[in-house]
Amino acid sequence: MRKAKKLLALALCAGLTVTAFTGCGAKKTEKKETKAEKTEKKAEDPFIKEAASYIDLAEYKTITLKTSEIDEKLQSQIDSMLAASASYEQIKKGKVKDGDTVNIYYVGKMDGEAFEGGSCTEESMPSGYDLTIGSNSFIDGFEDALIGKTIGKTYDIDVTFPKEYKNNPDLAGKPAVFTVTLNYKRGKKIEPKLTEEFVKANLPDYKSVKEYKEKSRESIIRSMAVEKVCKDTKVNDYPKDRVSNMEKQIKTSIESYLTQNNSTLDDYLAGLNITEEDYIAQIETTSKQDVANQLVYNAIAQAENIEITDEEYKKELDTYMTNYGCEKESDLNETFNDMYGTTANMIINNELLYSKIADYLAGNVKES
Repeated sequence: MRKAKKLLALALCAGLTVTAFTGCGAKKTEKKETKAEKTEKKAEDPFIKEAASYIDLAEYKTITLKTSEIDEKLQSQIDSMLAASASYEQIKKGKVKDGDTVNIYYVGKMDGEAFEGGSCTEESMPSGYDLTIGSNSFIDGFEDALIGKTIGKTYDIDVTFPKEYKNNPDLAGKPAVFTVTLNYKRGKKIEPKLTEEFVKANLPDYKSVKEYKEKSRESIIRSMAVEKVCKDTKVNDYPKDRVSNMEKQIKTSIESYLTQNNSTLDDYLAGLNITEEDYIAQIETTSKQDVANQLVYNAIAQAENIEITDEEYKKELDTYMTNYGCEKESDLNETFNDMYGTTANMIINNELLYSKIADYLAGNVKES
């Protein structure tokens, strides 16, 4: 029913989150691998040997960060978190105007029968759908037809689907009727304050405002320390196999995301308003940046004898296997190769290494 919106640009670094689109039990496209290919995947080294030979590593044993910048980032994080938790006054009278955001229920019917994907009801989505009039989020004619209608009432809206409708080709060019209930329109934004009550109700990982601020500040320092060392490091050359593998990871991840969302690469490019050449160039740039960061992590780890223990790997592996619903590491590797174009071993080790390097660098920070 809704038009194809701009797809989110995927931030795909060396480590990927444990939130999966599908799990090990999901149906996959069958593909045969040779024994040589399986052996190669198993033998792939997650770490970059002699990483320091590719870069001029920046100073990392003493990292100077400005207290004002740390505090500014902390406040920005707090403001964003509170803004995301904001609610709005519900205006349940008056008429709909262009630019209003209205909360609606709707049921789409064709020849008197509701069609799949064309409804948002109180049963399916109790909170309703927030639609900004004039956003062109819905098919042509739908939003314009709501202008002037009375809040609190229900209307039948006649529309015709576009002749080319990729979301559901079966609906393309056909007339439909949407029964729309205007629940309310948004009024004044009500933004909460960071109080003990707010933390208790919304931030279960923290016991108090003080703890939330302290831990958030520590996390910001970790990120800033890593970012500074990576930014100040000069890359003289890249391990070509690493860049190639990272490009594969990013492409596979995007393609997997698009497949899960019933979209195509053409939709993705059109949504971002870029050409295929731009897309390839961006992947190359992102891949090199990710590999450059990995070179920094590996070089520091090798210089400071920072290692990932078997126990640490096993613990993280168990977490991944639980989140992805896998019983064996080989199943997890198969899932990761399908979804991310790499093995679980690569991703888990890189995530663990990043975390250890971030902790190490945070301990070297001096505030000014």
